[in-house]
This record gives sequence, C-alpha cells and structure tokens, in this order.
Amino acid sequence: MHWLLSCRSKAGDEVPVAAVPRQGNDIMLEIRTERLQLIALTVSQLGLYVAAPEQLEQELGLSVSRGIVTDRLRRAIGIKLSKMELVEEQEHPWYTYWLIVIADEPYGAGLAGFKGSPNDQGEVEIGYGIDPAYRNRGYMTEAVRGLIDWAFRDPRCRSITALSIERSNIASNRVLEKVGMRVSGETDEALDWRLDRTERPV
Repeated sequence: MHWLLSCRSKAGDEVPVAAVPRQGNDIMLEIRTERLQLIALTVSQLGLYVAAPEQLEQELGLSVSRGIVTDRLRRAIGIKLSKMELVEEQEHPWYTYWLIVIADEPYGAGLAGFKGSPNDQGEVEIGYGIDPAYRNRGYMTEAVRGLIDWAFRDPRCRSITALSIERSNIASNRVLEKVGMRVSGETDEALDWRLDRTERPV
C-alpha cells in the first residue's frame, strides 16, 4: 500500500509526499520533486550512513555518496542521533537528515535536513550538503525547496532559517536566495537567512 499527499512547489506544482510502509512498523517518509526523491533516514539508517554505508545501500537499494562524509558530518550525525533518542518518533523527520536521491540514476548524492522541530517561535533551522560531482545542477535548490514546502505543511512551522553561512560559500548562499529566503543578519564573515511563512513564494 502507498499513500500520497502533496504540497506546492515554488512554481505552483504539487510536490508529492509519500509515506511508504516497510518491514515491521517502520514507515519511510519520502518527498518527491521533479528530479529528486528525498528520503527521511531512520535512526538506524542515519547511523549506517557513516558506520556501514554498504549496509545502507543494500537496505535502500541504491548507492550513496562517500564524498560528503567528513568529520564535521560525523559530528552532526552524532548530535542528530542523540537528539532523536529523546523525542517521539513522529518528530524524527525534523531531526534526521533526508537523503537526496537523484531519481533517474538512482544515487544518494547529498543530505539535507532541519536541526529540530519548530521552537516556541515556530522557527526551524535548515542545513545541507551535496557531493561535489553533483553541484551546479540545481539539485540542492530543488531539495531545499522541497523541504521548505514540507515544513510549512506543519502549522507549527512559521519560519525557516539558515544561520552563519560563510560569505565565501557562494553556492550555499545562492541556494538560499533562489528558494526565496532573505538575509536577516550579517557579520563580516557570514550571513543569516530567513523565510517566514507569510513571505513564502507562491
């Protein structure tokens, strides 16, 4: 059985969101955009990405990038796993990384996600990264837009932020600009970005 929901992309197209039953009681949450499949990794899958990626590949039935695995990513995943242990499973999509799958290959080329569920002000922070070989093709912009659409379907989410993005990271800043975010703060070295629900492109 396969359930489909949808949300609107920036272009006004419907972005399908699928909850796909797996073995046991696990549910694999997916977002589908024009060229991508975004998969919310479970606790076990998130751990496998850095500990045993070949097992993750076998479970998902596709290859995943090793090029994005750095010490920084390992630390980030460790933090995410610790937080996920403390919240209800239904909140895990707000804490995990979503695997960015290039649908026509298929290949897990990157990761994107939020740093937790909406806070008391309705804010969430987004972060992302993609294999260098897949940059400059619009994949990350498409993925971030898909996650923004998904996030704003939750009435608790009123604002999405991306904080302390180094000015020298031109590609990352360009992604945020393309999805409609605005600079909300800055230093000589970095920019803060923000998109409020009321400012969301239609």
